[in-house]
Formats: sequence, C-alpha cells, structure tokens
Amino acid sequence: MIYQELKYIGIFSNHACWLCSRRKTCKCAYFVVSVAFCVFNTNGDFDQVFCKQVYEALLFDVLTRYMLVGLCLLVAMYGLIFYINKPPDYSSVILTNLDPPPDRKKDSAYENNISPGKLSKHNPYIQSPVNHVVFLKIHKAASTTVANIFVRYGYENHLVIAVPKGRGGGGPSTSPRYFYPPRENGKYDICCAHVPYIREEFDKVFHKDTKYIGIVREPFSHFKSFVSYFRPRNVVKLPGINPVLEYLENEKHEQFERYSVGRAMHKIHDFNLMANEFGFPQELFFNKNQTKIESYLRKLDMEMDFVLVVEYLDESLVLMRRLLNWDLRHMLHANIHVNKRRDARLNFGSNEENLYKVRSYLDYALYDFFLLKFQTILKRQHPDFYDELAYFREVRSSLRDFCSGISTTLGNTTITFEGSEWNEPFVLKKDQCKSYVSSVMLYNKIIKEQGLWRDL
Repeated sequence: MIYQELKYIGIFSNHACWLCSRRKTCKCAYFVVSVAFCVFNTNGDFDQVFCKQVYEALLFDVLTRYMLVGLCLLVAMYGLIFYINKPPDYSSVILTNLDPPPDRKKDSAYENNISPGKLSKHNPYIQSPVNHVVFLKIHKAASTTVANIFVRYGYENHLVIAVPKGRGGGGPSTSPRYFYPPRENGKYDICCAHVPYIREEFDKVFHKDTKYIGIVREPFSHFKSFVSYFRPRNVVKLPGINPVLEYLENEKHEQFERYSVGRAMHKIHDFNLMANEFGFPQELFFNKNQTKIESYLRKLDMEMDFVLVVEYLDESLVLMRRLLNWDLRHMLHANIHVNKRRDARLNFGSNEENLYKVRSYLDYALYDFFLLKFQTILKRQHPDFYDELAYFREVRSSLRDFCSGISTTLGNTTITFEGSEWNEPFVLKKDQCKSYVSSVMLYNKIIKEQGLWRDL
C-alpha cells in the first residue's frame, strides 16, 4: 500500500495526526498531507511516480476517499458554525486606550509601595488628557449626571464650553441663537448640552480631533422615565384608568419634529425618543426600512468614539475615563434629576412594553446595537479594569456619604482621598459638593467669568 511509502514525510504527518485518536490509525492524515503536497508542489520536490500513486489511491481506495470527503465536510461545517455564532468585533474603535499598557506589570507605577505624589508621572492613563469632547445628551438617560462630569472638567481646566442660552439646556443646533458663541478661534472644546446629533453642524464649531460620546438606555425603561418625569400632556391628560395603554394603542404620529427645547413637557412627537436625538433620518420614523436602519447604525458606529450604556453606568464611566485619559476623580458624580414622583394612573406593564417595542423599533435597534458593542468591549478587559471599577465605586460611595452628611462629624468640612494607580490624591471641601449635583451653578460661573452675558 502507498501508506508505507508516506512514512518519510513524518514531520508533516506528526502535525496532521491530531485528527486521529491513535498513531496507528493515522493513515488518513498521511494521505491528506500527501495529496496537499502533490497538488500545491511547484518546485518539483516530489517525483511524478509518487504523485501518480497518490492520485490512483484517491481514485481506487474507496475507504480513503470517503475519509477525505468526510474530513473536508467536517472542516467546512465547523467553519460555518463558527462564522454564524461569532459576535461582531466592534471593540477596535476604542481599544487603543481601553486596553491596559503592554508593559503594565513592569511599570513602577503599579507597584504597591510607590508614593502617591509620583503617580501622575508614571501613570499611563492620565497623560495627555483629551480636552475636545462632544457628549450627546439624551433626555432621561442619566445624561445630566454624565454632563455634569464634563462641565466640571471643562470649568476646572479653563476650556471653552458650549453654554446654552435660556432655559431648557440646549437647542436644535449649536448656532448663536441657542448657544453663547465661542470666543477663541470660533471653536468649542466641550459640548454636553441637549443638541440633536447632526455631524455636519458639530464639525463647524468643534475641533477635528474631538471625541464624540453618546449614551443609550433600555428603551422601555427610558420611556417610563420620560413619561413619569416630563408628564407630557398628550399622555397624562387622556381620560380613563390607563392613559399609557390608550396612548400606545391609538396615538398616530403623522408629523415629525426634531427635538427642540421645551417640547417634551407638552407632547411626545414620536415613539423613538433616543433615535430622534441620535439624528436618525426622518423617513425611518415612518418607514421601517431595515437596510437603511443598519446603514445609519454603521454610520454612528464609525463616527461615535464611545457610547455609554445606562445599565452599565459605572463600567461605562471607567471605560470612558481610559478613553479620555482623565484622572479618576473627574469621573465622580452624584445622581441628578432622579424622579421620585409616582402616579397610580401611569401603568407600565407587559402589554404596554410589547406595544412600545413595535412602535419604537428604531430605539430598540439603536440600543441593541450599542449594547452588544459595549458587552463585547467589556469581555476583553483585563483584571486591572475590575480593580479600577471596584476602587471607583468605593471612592464614589465615600463622596456620596460625605456630601450627604452621613459619614461626617460636626465640624468636618473636608475629605481626603489617597492617590491610586488611577488618580492623584485630592481633597474635597464641603462647599464643592454643590458642583456634583448641579451644572447650573457652574454654567452661571462661566457666563459671569467669561463675560458671556454681553452676547445676549
């Protein structure tokens, strides 16, 4: 048999024999390797007689032929199953800063006995911080809490912030009609106000290296919070015992209005609340075209540097810190605009949820897309990420207790936080707590200090 003649290619058969459970039954692997050498050999390393014998064995040895065909089918099926089940790899968008440095274990900044005062010199995460950021502030998606982080950072670092005029905290564009114009080079450094995402408009007044960050929330939870907080009249003024169900069953949206300040309290103009502020094309609110929906999601994926997920807010903020290369203390926050009102007439059960899923297909497509992307990134994090996450939660808890007065004794007006791998040591005064619960105070300081009131 030809199998005896194949022993001299043992170096290849040893690698191929993993397909068989025993070395004595490795004839199939010998044969596969031999066929491959005869088919792809172009240098004349094997004589024609040998390859002819291989070919004849392929034609006349039925058992070998079946084994070879079976092997090919097995490999093809495995590849197909792997391709179908493999989740899309979205994480390359922000992996540069989210992955820990390759020499982490060798860096002296990670040694336990390093003095806190030297941390910023060695810490790879807080060098060259990003100072140009647009945060897409979405109503009732923890966005005021996150926006407060950006306002505090911009104020402390003397950056040019897009400060909204009047009440409502934003507008349909960043034009001088709705925002105080930037005084330096006609460009803003940071925007974290309510402005719909229209990239062409942002590009006019922001730097080319600006990082774009968004936020999403589970759509039905978002809808519940929106209705309960703003109490839009076309919902709460409906008669009957269940106005939410009646609204979802009967409301017909025949007009489209891109978000404008102050409209939320009067009427909900569309079901896809987040998609509206993310700038989805108007036609998709009336025509569920899956191809165009996916096309716009890919556009957002390319243009957004990071999208936070409310259900993973702590994890999102730690990942965002790494993307921006900020000191961890800038990520500290208090929960702002948390709704505590309850209305017995506003029911949000399974029937309402099922109806909302049908009507808000854009919001669910948006959320599912960026949730999957976020979870993919989260799975790739190294153990040091979870060390930082635990430390962040501990420091934030201490800040909350201090500012609420739970952990302070009479006369204790400051709290000291030690340095870590992710932050410099810092001291917080009691009167600074106000800046963690309201952006209005900081906006007023900016308006006064920069003389923006002259532009009114």
